[in-house]
Amino acid sequence: MASRGVSLLAAISESRSRRHAFDSIRLHPHHNKHDNKPTMNELSHFHAHAGLLLPTLQTLDVRTLLGIAAALVLGGIVKGIVSIGVPIIAMPILSQFMPIKQAVLLLSMPVILGNIPQALEGGELLPTVRHIAAPLVGTVLGNLVGVSVLISLEPHHAQIVAGALLAFAAMLLLISPRFSLAPRWVKPVGFVLGFGAAMMESIASIPGPLLAIYLIASGARGKAFTKQMAVILVVSVITLLIAFRGGAQASGFDLLISAAASVPVIAGIVLARPLRDKLPPHAFRIIVLLFVLVAAAQMIRKAVGW
Repeated sequence: MASRGVSLLAAISESRSRRHAFDSIRLHPHHNKHDNKPTMNELSHFHAHAGLLLPTLQTLDVRTLLGIAAALVLGGIVKGIVSIGVPIIAMPILSQFMPIKQAVLLLSMPVILGNIPQALEGGELLPTVRHIAAPLVGTVLGNLVGVSVLISLEPHHAQIVAGALLAFAAMLLLISPRFSLAPRWVKPVGFVLGFGAAMMESIASIPGPLLAIYLIASGARGKAFTKQMAVILVVSVITLLIAFRGGAQASGFDLLISAAASVPVIAGIVLARPLRDKLPPHAFRIIVLLFVLVAAAQMIRKAVGW
């Protein structure tokens, strides 16, 4: 009888142990060594660390990704033919596939990589920086303000503002106003237009038209014009990226993806070489800018819901 009692107690104890182990697994499934699925917190942390572009691109289908690549190639082709900046062509197309914030980030590294060689060409970097100090300071402050404005805007509001700025930029390029600044006005006007150009950079990725008007009005020509424009653009976009990073909106992934976007842009520039001498540049420029005006109006119409 004693041995039977001991056996019964042992069986009860083993049954309780098994039940306790089962309850532990049921109540705490993440303790299972075979369960390697990430938790929601881990996924949220990854997406926050991945920045803006990677999570956005992961949601797009192949056709949309091809459309984005085509927009970048087209921007490169137009730049190669008539030297209009890539963003003014690519932005209205990209806005059909992704939010404005992501489009601005995507276009940032192609602008930097395309202008660094021109900024460094011929040396004299420090004297150039001193000469254009006023628009550079305006550019830095304008990007800090502009990025905070862009982050605070609802997506449809951002699209309306970006569309309006694109239309404004296209009009400036069509009219091409030319005037000369008196020496005493060069610095204050440079600061104001640098600030305005950076606001346009932050919200629509198009600082070029205002900067070109200022540099020509201040007397810059030829290589000096190209170098000064390149230095301002590089400083502007670097400030833009720092501001995005500071607002927890961008990450290293964004920089890598944006840098990769330079490849289709370069491909477009290469494709444009045979066309450069076959197309009338003035007429082609007007057609392109009219296209930008129509595309900007379409951006606004879509955002408003007309």
